[in-house]
Amino acid sequence: MKHILFILFIIIIMPFSNAQNDTIYKPYSNQYQDYFKRVTFKIGGGVLLPQGDLSKYFGVSPLVELSLDFPVTEKKSLQFGLQFIVPDQKQPFKYVRTLDTIQAKASFMINPMLRFNKNLSQKEDNQFHISLGIGASIIKTDARNPFYSGNEDEEKYEVVTALLLSPNLDYVKKFRNNEELTFSIGLNYTPYKIEGALRQDIGNLSLTPRILYSF
Repeated sequence: MKHILFILFIIIIMPFSNAQNDTIYKPYSNQYQDYFKRVTFKIGGGVLLPQGDLSKYFGVSPLVELSLDFPVTEKKSLQFGLQFIVPDQKQPFKYVRTLDTIQAKASFMINPMLRFNKNLSQKEDNQFHISLGIGASIIKTDARNPFYSGNEDEEKYEVVTALLLSPNLDYVKKFRNNEELTFSIGLNYTPYKIEGALRQDIGNLSLTPRILYSF
């Protein structure tokens, strides 16, 4: 996964790197190898702590996170992150379909996002980072799709998708060989009430304390 995402990222930034290196020539392979050494892969876990009205529908739920951190400058970076959550749902919510309205429960949740990260510290081994994540929160429900015909491009179960905004505060402890231990606390804002599917307001705020290891 790390290599695939890295190749996609290089394709995107290639036109910019060409313009910046017109006067000083370096073989592309060497540039990419040097840059790739600075890319960090993070894996870790934590919990989803629903707040306010959302806590009426979901309890404390386990969370696994994977991310790739691409340096942009010495203090800034871009992160591609995925959060996988097995929700502990306390009560079902109303799901409005074309044919009927049903009671549905979440069976799985995934939060893909792009984070804009900034290092606030001057030290190398102990750092504080702030970031803003923008993405989506996708809930797979236990309700069968009545129009499912078995095609690969069709969803077998109904899905709820909402905008995700996620500011984060991280404490990063750096070690040798690009290894890091990160203690992170995030706030997920997800307005799940959307017209046409989930009209019931089930809340929109949750906390995500996490511990991540990177290499």
